[in-house]
Order: sequence, then C-alpha cells, then structure tokens
Amino acid sequence: MAELALGIAGVAGTVDVCIKFGKYLVKACKDYGQADELVHELSVRIQVCWFRIASQLEIVKELEDNMTEDQRELQSHILRILQSKLEAATVVIAKPDRHGSSKRNRALHFLSLRETLESTVTDLESWQKRFEPSWFQIIKTGSTYTEDVLKSATLTNRRDRGDPAREGLKFREAFNNSETVKLAERVLENLEMQVIPFCETELAVKQKENKYFIIDTVSRDTVALRDARELASRLRDSNPSTFGTLKCKGVVQLTREPSLKFVFGVPDGYSRVRSCRELLLSGPTNSLTTRLKIARQLVTAVYYVHLYEFVHKNISPETILTLESPNAEHAQMLVCLVGFQFFRYADAPTNTSKTEKRSLVYQHPTRTGEIHGATTRLSSVLPNTEGYPSELDPQAIKEKLILLSRTELRVYEGNIGFGDPQDVGNQGGIEVGSQYVERIMNPMAVLCF
Repeated sequence: MAELALGIAGVAGTVDVCIKFGKYLVKACKDYGQADELVHELSVRIQVCWFRIASQLEIVKELEDNMTEDQRELQSHILRILQSKLEAATVVIAKPDRHGSSKRNRALHFLSLRETLESTVTDLESWQKRFEPSWFQIIKTGSTYTEDVLKSATLTNRRDRGDPAREGLKFREAFNNSETVKLAERVLENLEMQVIPFCETELAVKQKENKYFIIDTVSRDTVALRDARELASRLRDSNPSTFGTLKCKGVVQLTREPSLKFVFGVPDGYSRVRSCRELLLSGPTNSLTTRLKIARQLVTAVYYVHLYEFVHKNISPETILTLESPNAEHAQMLVCLVGFQFFRYADAPTNTSKTEKRSLVYQHPTRTGEIHGATTRLSSVLPNTEGYPSELDPQAIKEKLILLSRTELRVYEGNIGFGDPQDVGNQGGIEVGSQYVERIMNPMAVLCF
C-alpha cells in the first residue's frame, strides 16, 4: 500500500513528505543540541547534511516533468528509501524520556539519543552519496528550464541552501565553457616536482603559497590538443569530494617535446598523496572498511567521468590517487582518478594503438566501456591477493588475472556481471547511466563493515 501511495503521489508528493519529516527531524535535533558536546556535534552534522538534501529535493520536485521514465523510476526508488529512514529516525527521537529525572537515568537517555543520532547522520550521509549521481544526471540532461530552476534557487535560498544549485549551474556550464584553459610553460618553473611512488603522475608544490598540484603528462600521439583542452574545460570546477576528479587548472603545451601536461589542483589540507598501488602494497593491511570506501569512490569517479561525456581508458592502481590530511587522523580520504594518457569521448571509438602492453592487463579484449575497467580495478582493491613474479610478461599476468576472475575472485565478488553487453550497447547515455547507478553504485553504497 505504501508503494502504491508513492506511485500515486509521484516524485513531487514524495519530496513533500520527505521535507516534512526532515523539518521535524532538524527541529528535534536543535532541541537536543544543548544536551552535551557530542549530541551537539551530531545535531550540527544532521542539519548541514539535511540542508543540502532539502535544497536538492526542491529542485528535483520542480524538474519532475522533465525527467525520462528511467530517471523518474530511479528517483521514486531512492526517495522511498529516504522517506523510510526519516520516518524511522523521527519516531525514535520523538519518544519521550521515560527514564525518569535522576542523573543516572538521564545519562541512559542521552546515551540512547547519541546512538540514534549517530545512526541517523550515517544514514543521511550515505543516502546523499547514493542520490547525488542521479541528481547531477537530471541537471545535465534537463532542458533550458533546468537552468531557470537552478538560478531561481540560488536567488531565493541563503548560501548554505543555495550551494547545490550553484554546483548544478557550474556543472551545466562546464559543457559550454568558452574560457581558455591554456597555460604557459612558465607556470611549471615555480613548482617543485616530487615523485609519487607507483604512479604515472607527479606531485608539484608551490612552496611560497603552500599549494599542491598534480601534473599529469600525456603524449600528443595519444591525446589531441583539442580533446585535452575540452577535458580540462569540463573539469575546471570539478569538486573532488563529489565527482572523484580534481579541479583542472589548465593544460600546458610543451614546446620541446610532443607532450601536454594537465595541471590539477589538490584541495587545501590534503597534502598526503599516494597511489592506490602504493596503498595496496604498503603494510599493515588496510581494513575492509577502507577498501570499501576506495571502491565506492572509484565507481563514483568512473560514473562522473562518463557524465562529463568521456571514457577513461587508463584506469589502474597507478592512476588512482588517495588524498589525505597528514594532520587529521580521522579526516575523510579522497579518491581521485588521474592518468588521462588514454581517454575518449563517450560516443567515439577507442584508440589504444599506442597503449603499452602492461596497460592492456586492465582492458577487456572486446568490451570498451569503462564499466569493465572499474570492475577490474575493484579486483585489486577488494581482496588482498599475493603479487606476481616481476619476471612475468604483461600477457602472462593478464592470463593469470583472467584465470583468477574465473576461480578465486568469485569468492569475493560473485559471478554476476553488470549486464548484457548487447543491452548496454544499444542504449543511450541516460539509460546506461541510470543502470550504472542502480546496479553498481546503489549496491556498493549499502555495504557496511
């Protein structure tokens, strides 16, 4: 009956119900916020997360008529999950304090309250990560009316509520950005280059300003200048914590060699940069929770690169970076894709004629999509398997990996693929994107260890 009611109400009706529960939840959090320091911290996190969600929900409500059937169905499913979580949280938080007025009983009450708030903020932050990919897809594919809705939201909402609308506008503008991304070679002169172990990119430091950059060098034999500038233009305002790609400052065209250099900015505070390969090889072994976080952010990055209308053809542990703050032990780890030595437009043919044999280890012999690429990389991230002798040639390593995928890896990852290659190949970008969210990103989001 609940699902039938949701179907009748539509996306807009479900959004209204969610916002009603959300407002009640925020009010209850504010009332309890003065209980103690930890409760106050959890209350603030819930409010910050909810303000962003509420702003995005209001925009979804306005854009329902512009959605495709796949998008509308996916939104209904995701919103149904949010409604159930909000309803459950408000029911628990709204329960009266039945422990009495004694100091000991009140302590028990606040202990229970903390657990509820911790669960609520975890649920909301997790749900938001599942929701945002489909939200940005709607923003990208919508008509010009979408821009009117976003501009209106930035004008009518205060800054914290208008931020998602501003991000949405920047994302749409990325596909029609006429600003130059060309950088002069002299910008590299003031940078101190540092090697990132087991990585195809370099870390550059601007000491006077304490700024960090990633320098990604690509060959003109494999990447055309026009394509490089288009990629840089679209990644100009990329938010790494959302999209899994770094903001691109521009492209340097070298005069003495046939190479281009992408200059990516590292977010302030995240000066500890390591490749995924180094992380996998270093000890002690990373927890399953950490590996799952890397896996989630990797599949998210692959999705957004595709949403930018590109296919990353060089994904490997050497082109996946982890960014951490050296001064904050519990700060969020960011996972970002680099290594754009091979990429193509989403609807263009793949050109790997210049690919080194060792890179072919991570490429499917017949399927060219990055969905297979992400799955192959997850094989490296999720299970801890022993390395292979260095004397093996790339083809032998590839054959060994194929054997593993058909035997041992099934214990870790199962044997059900993303979908029928023919079905995926015959669909447009919107349908494939919706399937990717539903079949890969959503299941990854619910895994907890």
